[in-house]
Amino acid sequence: MFIFPHSCAYRISTYILTGSLCFAGNALLAAGAGAAGPVHEGPGLGNPGTVQPLDLAVLMAAYPGVIAEVVAEGDLIFVVTRSGKRFVYDDGRAKSVDEALETPDLEDMLAQPYPVGPLTGDPLAGQHPGRRRVTEFLAEVYGRDAAEVSGACRPVRFLDRTVAFNARNGAADALERVAARLEDLVAREPGLRAVLYPVVGTFNWRTIAGTKRLSMHALGIAVDVNPGRNPYWRHHRRPSDKLARRQSFPGEVVAAFEAEGFIWGGKWAEYDIMHFEFRPELLIKARALRGDRSGLDEGAESDKNGHAAQ
Repeated sequence: MFIFPHSCAYRISTYILTGSLCFAGNALLAAGAGAAGPVHEGPGLGNPGTVQPLDLAVLMAAYPGVIAEVVAEGDLIFVVTRSGKRFVYDDGRAKSVDEALETPDLEDMLAQPYPVGPLTGDPLAGQHPGRRRVTEFLAEVYGRDAAEVSGACRPVRFLDRTVAFNARNGAADALERVAARLEDLVAREPGLRAVLYPVVGTFNWRTIAGTKRLSMHALGIAVDVNPGRNPYWRHHRRPSDKLARRQSFPGEVVAAFEAEGFIWGGKWAEYDIMHFEFRPELLIKARALRGDRSGLDEGAESDKNGHAAQ
């Protein structure tokens, strides 16, 4: 058994991003990651039995104070939280698209790179970076039941109202920074109000519509903007115009959220154009694949300085 304590996060990220570890799939993705067109899981991404040290460094950077160590036991790698909970990185199972949504491991959760930047086309079927969630792991960060999550939330003034958002792992702070960015945008472009207002659906303990999976609204790390204008695929009466609807959503709004660690549901094949979700690991990985190591360095520095998620 080999154990890698969290204090190794900086050294792991440095080793990866200086080129000492090369992944063909990562190189291909990095080369074409300038715009948010269709993305594919490249070689070594999403394949059973493949270990991605970049993923482990990303998780350590995104969740400082949560992950205690990474343990290798035989053919399996486990991420161990400070509470002692163990999460397998790659369970070795080949999964269908539906199985990867229903029973993902940590490797599945990170396998589809999030496409930062302008949207150039509809994602291919099954491409939905961020919808594969290891909910138990995220609940370790943000709260295991409604009462715990509610207690972890704090009020955040966001556009036209005050909302409850999870304060753990810097989520509420990140939403406040998004709000400041959006307020500046709306002041310059008042027409954006029609896109963003009203704000709805932050903390709400519930499952995802049509599934038994817990919504990220239940963890208090997601926000929806103007659902009347920005459709969810299950409720959209004119799916033939989905690309036009995606592309009509202001890119500067998406950029404001992405800059602070939020992903946009408009970049999923099963689109949720109103939906933004705090998932720093996906933004850190996306930028690392493009050669930007700042998120990895900041995560390591946060842990050295004693930052805690709770």
